[in-house]
Amino acid sequence: MTDDTNQPRRADEVRAPYSVGEGAEGPARYEADRITAEVRETAQGVRTFSSAQVARARDLLARLYALRRAMRLYPDDHPAVGQACRGLFDVIAAFHAEGADVPLTFFEDEVLLGEQVLAEDSLLFDQLIRDMESIGAGSITFMRGTTPDEVERFAIVVGARVDEVQALEGGMATLVERVRCPHILVSTVSVVRDDVEVDEGDARELAKTTYTGTLGLLRELERLIRGNRELNAAQIKSTARSLVDSILRNRYAMLELSGLKSFDEYTFYHSVNVAILSLALGSALTRDYRFLSALGVGAILHDVGKMSVDLSVLNKTGPLTSDEWAEMRHHPVRGAEVVAMTSGIDRASLVCVLEHHMRYDLGGYPRRQPERPQHIASRIVAVADAYDAMTSQRPYSAPRMQDEAMGILVKNAGSALDPALVRQFVDMLGYFPPRSLVLLDTGETAIVVSPSPSDPARPAVRIIAGPDGTVIDPVDLDLSDVKDAGGRSVVRCLDPAGMNVDIAEFL
Repeated sequence: MTDDTNQPRRADEVRAPYSVGEGAEGPARYEADRITAEVRETAQGVRTFSSAQVARARDLLARLYALRRAMRLYPDDHPAVGQACRGLFDVIAAFHAEGADVPLTFFEDEVLLGEQVLAEDSLLFDQLIRDMESIGAGSITFMRGTTPDEVERFAIVVGARVDEVQALEGGMATLVERVRCPHILVSTVSVVRDDVEVDEGDARELAKTTYTGTLGLLRELERLIRGNRELNAAQIKSTARSLVDSILRNRYAMLELSGLKSFDEYTFYHSVNVAILSLALGSALTRDYRFLSALGVGAILHDVGKMSVDLSVLNKTGPLTSDEWAEMRHHPVRGAEVVAMTSGIDRASLVCVLEHHMRYDLGGYPRRQPERPQHIASRIVAVADAYDAMTSQRPYSAPRMQDEAMGILVKNAGSALDPALVRQFVDMLGYFPPRSLVLLDTGETAIVVSPSPSDPARPAVRIIAGPDGTVIDPVDLDLSDVKDAGGRSVVRCLDPAGMNVDIAEFL
């Protein structure tokens, strides 16, 4: 992507490429329809099971229920437990012989095989559904490669009591880790409904917790990768679902956090911010939970290939040699290889890792033969990745101001980046994104709190200093309300470090 420092800095200059003149509605509408169609295709492009496999699911559920009853009634070494384990394994093996993993979901009185609701079985196995939800095993996937020994160890999970799980620090995740069943993925299920009302304060606290949890995941991933150890797909997917939930509950609370930066842990913070920005952009296109979850996983893992790059190369402040640059350019392929070896990660997530530097015009890397367009999820991550990278302090470059970064995105729309997605991204964040320090035309200094849904150039701000630079008691104004804001407008972004302003203190 072109990284030109001579970029527009004022809102009217950034806005110009998006002025829709007479006769432009057709192309603009075509772009929106194209994006919508691709999102729908991805969301629907999940495995469907044959009628025979759906029918077999009833036997699977019966064997699972029998195993839970046996574990609750008899000691672990009782013959009834062993017989129940063998019966469950036999049914699982029948799916695996047909090349199918076995994903079960228990949620709100329903059981699903993959994405297919098993209506009759949901009535027949209502007690099993309640039991699995109560112990935090709402999602169970039997991956190909599952062994009889793993099923026997998994019996401890199936037979767990609620109080036993709750007594464990980490709950079900800790129990699953203890029993060591690498081919059986277990996690909780959480789906946000559009009609659920969440208190703003609670949503913000949830956003902070989710952000911190995702940071912790990325630190753990680096430890595992540098130690050549296998990643935990269930943990990654659970974290991605938490991000999706937070975005759907309060998008702007999460977007505000996406401005957090850390020079010392750039890769970790960058990956969390890219995930937030990608999901915010994705949720503006669709509410499909499956698509957003896969997008979240891909965004979290998009730079996982860098975690095996030599730290002296990764943190080098000067120009890279040709060999070092080749190593850096190889990180999407290296990351895709890591993800491909992690059972349980969706293909759409893997493709994000491979393609996020490929460019919309296919002029990036890696080059693919034969050429084919970037996946829609990859193009979403590419926009988020470009913006956060430009606005972050990196070993080899200083951060750009947020309005400058927006201008560069606009300049690269249609070449490096998908123009329809760039348009949506600018509309979503505004020309002056949350956490930006800005100069108003009155000479006052303010911090952007949230973008305006009606005018990208007029965000909601918190004024923190008067025209003479004197710090004042913060005043919140919505600049989109011209009368209430006294006609104020934003001139440009400012450098918080240069002005000795700690954004977090005021937010």
